[in-house]
Amino acid sequence: MSEPTPGAVVVGVDGSDGSKAALGYAMDEAVRRGAPVTALLAYGGPDVWTTAEGVVPPDARVLHDAAAREVAAVVEEVSSARRARGEAVPEVTTEIAMGPASTVLLHHSRGAAVLVVGHRGRGGLASRVIGSVGLSAVIHADCTVVVVRE
Repeated sequence: MSEPTPGAVVVGVDGSDGSKAALGYAMDEAVRRGAPVTALLAYGGPDVWTTAEGVVPPDARVLHDAAAREVAAVVEEVSSARRARGEAVPEVTTEIAMGPASTVLLHHSRGAAVLVVGHRGRGGLASRVIGSVGLSAVIHADCTVVVVRE
């Protein structure tokens, strides 16, 4: 896992509509602060893949490259929409890390100006019983956390 960018606006991106809203908010915040954005995508891999040739371990590079394409596509989509509306697009660096999303985000919250995550509530009792990445960030991050609703 790479080291965090000091003073950056860090945002979790997973391709969901909530993460796209979070990225838009992070870009607004970065423009206000004159800071860069670090768009993070955390991914986990299967222990093994089942193929026509049998069970094989996953190729870490394939997983990493797929995650990199995903985060780049989201950043491009949100950036293009901002440009089309005449809004400023700050510098955005993408980071991809294998591991639980909460662990990756908390690592990058060290020294960050703010950590932005999307809200993807499960509603009702489930959201009280089952933790979430957003809740983990709010409780444990080393910087201010903003949870953005879609």
